[in-house]
Amino acid sequence: MSDGPQGEHAPLPLVLLIAPSEGRLRMLPPKTFQAGREWIEKGQPVAVIEHGDGSESDEVLAPTKGLMGGVMGRDGEPVRAGQPVAWMEAVPDASAVVKRVRDTA
Repeated sequence: MSDGPQGEHAPLPLVLLIAPSEGRLRMLPPKTFQAGREWIEKGQPVAVIEHGDGSESDEVLAPTKGLMGGVMGRDGEPVRAGQPVAWMEAVPDASAVVKRVRDTA
C-alpha cells in the first residue's frame, strides 16, 4: 500500500497520476459523474498496481480534487514504478467548473 497521494505538479492545472510500484495496471470504475465528467476527490484511488498473482497491490491515489482527463495505459498492462498511468485536471473550485460546463453544453 502506498504512503499517500502520488502525482507530479506543474504550473498548469494538469496532474499526472504516477504508478507507485511495478506491476500490472488495473483502472478502478468511476465513483462520481457531474455534468458528464468524472470527478475525483483528493486521496481517491483511481487505479491499482497489482503484483505477482494479484493478491498484493498498491493504489494510485489522486493528489488533488479535479476532473479525470484520461488513462495512459491499458487495463492489465505492465507498468514500471514512476510511470504515468493517467492524468487529471486539478480543480480548486468545482462549482465554477460545473457551471461553465453546463453553460457550454
